Amino acid sequence: MSSIPRPTTARSTVAMRLLAAALLAAVVLSGVSLTACGGQSSTTVTSATADTLSAPGRTVSFTTEDGVTLGGHVFGSGHAGVVLAHMYPADQTSWYATAERLAQEGYLVMTFDFRGYGESGGEKQIDLTDRDVSAAVTAIRGEGAAEVVLAGASMGGTASLIAGDRAQTLSSIRLAGIATLSAPVEFRGLSAGDAVPRVMVPLLFIAAENDEGAAGARELERLSSGKGDLEIVPGSDHGTDLLTGDQGARVYGLLQSFIKDSLAP
Repeated sequence: MSSIPRPTTARSTVAMRLLAAALLAAVVLSGVSLTACGGQSSTTVTSATADTLSAPGRTVSFTTEDGVTLGGHVFGSGHAGVVLAHMYPADQTSWYATAERLAQEGYLVMTFDFRGYGESGGEKQIDLTDRDVSAAVTAIRGEGAAEVVLAGASMGGTASLIAGDRAQTLSSIRLAGIATLSAPVEFRGLSAGDAVPRVMVPLLFIAAENDEGAAGARELERLSSGKGDLEIVPGSDHGTDLLTGDQGARVYGLLQSFIKDSLAP
């Protein structure tokens, strides 16, 4: 019986690997080309390449009123927006898990790094971080949000209250509420003492009883003249650690309910 010729397995395998490598290179090059040809804008979505495939959400960058470029991530879609501002000395990664959960619930969520932190440019200037929150509000409007809740941890909460005071006058996007986790009234030159009495939207102040943030939350609630809800939970966790500690489920529930009620049609 004559033998049937068989294909050369080694040669076929090499050819398939070469084809796969060529296709992968074409995809990466096309991503680079798209980035280089994109037009300029205040908010830039970074094309997916080998360096950004593992990044959460969509990578964006935007510029503050004083010219500092900030890096952020956008999760989800829709017209109901949430901006999450990080605590000191953390960065936006401390909000990623919460951002993903809120996005799954139907919200358009943005995290970002304050100037001098993480993916953002500039120097660390805590007394100017409210400008960074204001820039994030403009940026999330560009992503499609028609209304927004600001939520800030510690320093980020103080900055959000100051920026929120200014955002009330915006016609392009409606400020729906501001929530803080362990926020102080004042921190290293950043003070919300004058802004809080002027804020007319719903407010939520959360802190742990045995953390220094409890005193700040109580003072902020007093300054709000009854417009803010005060929630003091057991423990000593601070800022976004409240969401991962023993009271994590309760704190997330408080934040979730506040956002839902504030953004309800």
